[in-house]
Amino acid sequence: MPTFTSVRLTLGTSEETEEPRSLTTPRQSSIARAMRDYRNTGVGRATVRIPNKEGLRQLIASGASYRIDPVRPIRVAAPGEGAEPPAPVIDENAPIVAVVDGGLHARSYTAAEAFRATPFVTNAQADKPHGNSVSSLVIHGHAWNKNRSLPELNCRIGTVQAVPHRNANRRFDERELIDYLAEVARLYPEARVWNISANQDGAGLDPSEVSVLGHEISLLARSAGFLPVISVGNVSPDNNSRPNPPADCEAAIVVGGRQALPDGTPGDRCPACLPGPGPDGMMKPDLSWFSNLRMLGGVVDTGSSYATPLVSSLAAHTFDSLREPTPDLVKALLINSAERSEHDPNLGWGTPYQGHLPWTCVPGSVTLAWRAQLEPGTAYYWNDIPIPPELVRDGKLFGRASLTAVLRPLVSPFGGANYFASRLETSLAYQSGADKWPSLLGSMKESTLPENDARDELRKWQPIRRHCRDFSKGSGLGFSGPHLRLYARVFMRDLYQFGWTHHSQAGAQEVAFVLTLSSADGEKSIYDSTARALGNFVESAVLNQDIEVSNEL
Repeated sequence: MPTFTSVRLTLGTSEETEEPRSLTTPRQSSIARAMRDYRNTGVGRATVRIPNKEGLRQLIASGASYRIDPVRPIRVAAPGEGAEPPAPVIDENAPIVAVVDGGLHARSYTAAEAFRATPFVTNAQADKPHGNSVSSLVIHGHAWNKNRSLPELNCRIGTVQAVPHRNANRRFDERELIDYLAEVARLYPEARVWNISANQDGAGLDPSEVSVLGHEISLLARSAGFLPVISVGNVSPDNNSRPNPPADCEAAIVVGGRQALPDGTPGDRCPACLPGPGPDGMMKPDLSWFSNLRMLGGVVDTGSSYATPLVSSLAAHTFDSLREPTPDLVKALLINSAERSEHDPNLGWGTPYQGHLPWTCVPGSVTLAWRAQLEPGTAYYWNDIPIPPELVRDGKLFGRASLTAVLRPLVSPFGGANYFASRLETSLAYQSGADKWPSLLGSMKESTLPENDARDELRKWQPIRRHCRDFSKGSGLGFSGPHLRLYARVFMRDLYQFGWTHHSQAGAQEVAFVLTLSSADGEKSIYDSTARALGNFVESAVLNQDIEVSNEL
């Protein structure tokens, strides 16, 4: 039996929050909508109601379905309640984070609310304590956690009340939720970061399949141009080994948890938070931060829900500080700022704050960030990246470097194995002799190793490529020539699922690159010498830069 979308989002004008209103005449059944999508794209999805087990058997036996997923509620664990703190003072120009949670019900924080979308769940159904706690951490988590090493960043929030409490009698329809979120994105484009500290119970049934919710949020985020920041989920009797949906959203920054050391800096993994990888080997979580935090009312609780707002607020300020930001560029900058050179299934790439904000250069380093459109199958080279003198000692390369690249990938509409239909290969090389260009960053073995080895060892088909190297040990690397050369190429697979016969039909794909060069001795002049060598070929990526400070991008 078909289902019908039963709520719509209206832009309220009164001070009181509007409740969801039923459509007087359903516009289209879920089955009719799926048929329309199938005719247009070759893939159609529908949320349907099956009256009995015999009906389910008939559907499975019919061969009409590629996959069948049960509809599962999206839930959070309530952190408790307490006395409200004094009202925060938030700049009216502070960046906005859309908080998709249980809503904001603490009056002391209304001054920090930039907008309030018509709720998806009623006040009686909403998980109010969790919504209040997460909102307080997005707005000013550093103020609640003075004993943690956190940047002092304040944000405004957009309240998107969409998560019911555990005992709410609320029928959950994934398609209905996606339609609701799509309307929120249309009405409030100023929210370029969305915090989703909620997950569906348990991992997906098949470890190779991306959840419907994770896939649909990714499609929505890509089309609307916002960056989802999603909690990885918490360990439960139903799951202790894989991220809970929608933490398998490829477009998102998925956040795991970690403990704090006695000095307030990030420590080991949090045992209460789920590890990766995601479906089909997806490298999740992307980042991790403190999961045991103090929040609204003085409550102290643990979970990936509370690490997520820390990343959301930092991402929102990164958006707000760049001239031409995109979600993937912001994602690349945050990953580039993390401390790990290898991905860890519990910590991801680490924590994106080491005392310096992602849009600034660490003293003794210089960072270049750019975006490019790459046609599949074509080799691209950036040939004239100058080698700064601070990267040379006794005539040899001596220092550290990292390259982070994020591809906006083509993905399988079926959400199954081989989810990523495009991949990126990239490396940074230096000249050694007349015609030799050995790799400084990147193994360049993705296309030469056997397929299974390349997938296991190099995560060949993952859209994030991160290469780091410390070449300050020993006497350094012998080189010739004054420049470095960056190489990049996009490859395709499984063209049949899109109805294509050649990779050129895919069109250009966007990649965000972040390259950091660091002096082994911490020489601050590396920024100025690189900027002078590049001249008019680059400009500052940072808005409102202070001309007396020369360590910005």
